[in-house]
Amino acid sequence: MKKLYTLFLFLLLTVSISAQTYEDMVSRAMDYIDQKDYAAAEQAMKAALRKEPANPNNIMLMVNLGTIQRNLGQYEEALISYNVAIERYPDKAFLRQSRAALYCDMGRFDDAMKDYNTILLSDPEDIEALYRRGLLQLNSKNLFAAEEDFDKILKKAPENLRGKMGLALIMKRRGEFKEAEELYSDLIYKHRTNADLYFNRAECYLQLDKLSRTQDDIVKALELGCSDPLIYILRGQLRLAQYEKRLAKEDFLKAQEMGVNEDIVNDFLRLCN
Repeated sequence: MKKLYTLFLFLLLTVSISAQTYEDMVSRAMDYIDQKDYAAAEQAMKAALRKEPANPNNIMLMVNLGTIQRNLGQYEEALISYNVAIERYPDKAFLRQSRAALYCDMGRFDDAMKDYNTILLSDPEDIEALYRRGLLQLNSKNLFAAEEDFDKILKKAPENLRGKMGLALIMKRRGEFKEAEELYSDLIYKHRTNADLYFNRAECYLQLDKLSRTQDDIVKALELGCSDPLIYILRGQLRLAQYEKRLAKEDFLKAQEMGVNEDIVNDFLRLCN
């Protein structure tokens, strides 16, 4: 009797799913995304794709599926989803933007660079691609190429926040902390709720030995929701400068817990002994 009851429930569930329309499944997936239930959203989207494999809207569904899989840490599956979308629509810049961001998550920076280069061949003034490529150039210590990309952004949009943030990052890499601090201060005056600006200015203040201002900016960045684990490395450095080794150690361990490379953290932990 119990087996029959279980079979009945299974059949009932199967009928219920098959009775749902493609639109129902997509709508349910969107609801799950809003609830940040990405695993359920992934299953709902896959069900929609199985329901109507030839639906022309599936291209956007594949992109959304890839983004969900990326959020779940399923990078290889996400790459497959993005590749399917790009194979069908190779000229859509937003598809390559999504795949390039995934490549960065995977540490495949050369592949990300290829996608940004492809986008910029079609549209040399794509601000998002210029900014992201500039960051990759910066990461590769190619400061002149990075500066060129950020300058192109500002030539098209002189007040663009990302373009100016890119130039400030280059100033920091060159050790021009006073100039970078002044630029960040100007940007903060216009964008008072941007946590990243306070975080970056705090780094400048620390290098300039302005410890009180460093602390104020770190507090403000955290209040505004800064989620970059490197802010705990920065606060740990500040606490070391304030001779608070125990608190500094707590910050460095917090950074490691949030994903900062263990070797980097260990170098700072040695300073806490």
